[in-house]
Amino acid sequence: MLRNERLYFGVSALCGLFWPLLGTLLHPFGRRLKRADENRSDGGLRFLVIRLDEIGDMVTTLPMIKALANDNPGAKIDLWCQRTVGEWMEGQDGLHRVWREQAPPTEMAYDVVIEGRGSWRTLLYALKSGVRARRDRGTIRLLRRLVGKPQLHEWDINLVLAGPWLKAGPEESLRWLGLDQPGQRLLRTVPAARTEAELFLNRHDLTHYAILHTGARKLLRRWSLHRWAELAGRLHSEMNLDIVFVGTPDEQGDVERIRAMLDFETHTWMEGRPVSRLISLLAGAHLMVGNESGPMHLAVAAGCPTVGLFGPGEPEIFSPKVPFFRALHKKLPCNPCGQVRCVLPDNPCMNRIPVEEVMKAVLELRPPSLANLPASDRI
Repeated sequence: MLRNERLYFGVSALCGLFWPLLGTLLHPFGRRLKRADENRSDGGLRFLVIRLDEIGDMVTTLPMIKALANDNPGAKIDLWCQRTVGEWMEGQDGLHRVWREQAPPTEMAYDVVIEGRGSWRTLLYALKSGVRARRDRGTIRLLRRLVGKPQLHEWDINLVLAGPWLKAGPEESLRWLGLDQPGQRLLRTVPAARTEAELFLNRHDLTHYAILHTGARKLLRRWSLHRWAELAGRLHSEMNLDIVFVGTPDEQGDVERIRAMLDFETHTWMEGRPVSRLISLLAGAHLMVGNESGPMHLAVAAGCPTVGLFGPGEPEIFSPKVPFFRALHKKLPCNPCGQVRCVLPDNPCMNRIPVEEVMKAVLELRPPSLANLPASDRI
């Protein structure tokens, strides 16, 4: 499977380098002229952004979508993504339409395809539909490697993909979007999701709460359960915060072990609700602490002060670029790794992050102006 993926990235990169020639050979006349006439009549370009991967990866694409919409008034921007991601991306600012898993009809006549994460299927779609321009990650990475440049930050590479249609480079685009200011949101909450989050908060009488996510897809990304228990206790006793554990149903076992170590009431949001509901809960939280995972990225997108715990990953590539986020990481000679087998199993990188450092980061982030503001006012 890995070999097949590498082959795809290689072919995708080569197609990116020679896209104008490929487009001319495959669609020399009709479709391109028809598209140009259509787009002159409705006033703007038609973009298709492809992101067929996980929650965190989709969040890293949000600044690019917002920048495209901001810099191209009248453009229509569609998103092709996984079904579960489409649930919470539907109706977000800047998007015209969301295609959940299913490919858009080739008759949609897109001018530009931007592949944040694609596959053989998406490459063949772009070839068949005859888009005028196609940008993909493989091409950007290949060109940078050829000239000896390092890998770009995930937010930056997505903005570079859209570069020909943006007014500024990555850093300036982020400033124009206000993402250098505290509390800026990349995601809107929807009414139904807000209602469910408010019902949960009211039922448990929660106004000042911290959200903890103790899980991660890879075991080597998970912090010690005992340290999670110590952190929860300190947030509760020293900062007077209620504790809400979030995660997937298969993470329930670890959460219950942590709760058994505590001598005060905590709460869980583990029932497989739609992700849009979790976003509303995160938007109202005073704080989120999580391992490197999708919920950590969602918390930042919801405007929540967040501390991310990094182990085998690369925070310099994947950390959200906002002032209300802190990444904690103990970089070892073996970092980054394949996240399958640890060469230091007696003292892995995640367990080298002490609770005291997490508390220090929390105290740096927690905005005093929000200290007495009910959570429901910020959802």
